[in-house]
Amino acid sequence: MKHKDNTKSKRNKSGHKSQEEAKLAIQQFVPLIKVECSPHLKPFLCSVFTPQCVSGRAQPPCRTLCEQARSGCGRLMNSLGSPWPEALKCESFTTESCEEVRMHSLSLKFRAMFSRG
Repeated sequence: MKHKDNTKSKRNKSGHKSQEEAKLAIQQFVPLIKVECSPHLKPFLCSVFTPQCVSGRAQPPCRTLCEQARSGCGRLMNSLGSPWPEALKCESFTTESCEEVRMHSLSLKFRAMFSRG
């Protein structure tokens, strides 16, 4: 009797099955990072591929950060024949995560100020 494996491969929020796939996806952005088309591109990509955890939950990428990155780099990508990736469509991200991440960061800074002594 054969054992049937019913497990499905798991994907992260950006649609990659492995770190290797994610690494390859990030490679396409290296030229854009080098030309500094947007100061928001690097933080946005980090939030997609290595999300911050708040209260034990990975925070989804921030829509506003995505829009800022796309605004600075989208036209350049289009001119190079490479549209903004569907997997990074800003409309699929929430603005709620922007506030949660910002508030968490402020909370940590506030605690750090008063824990020094």
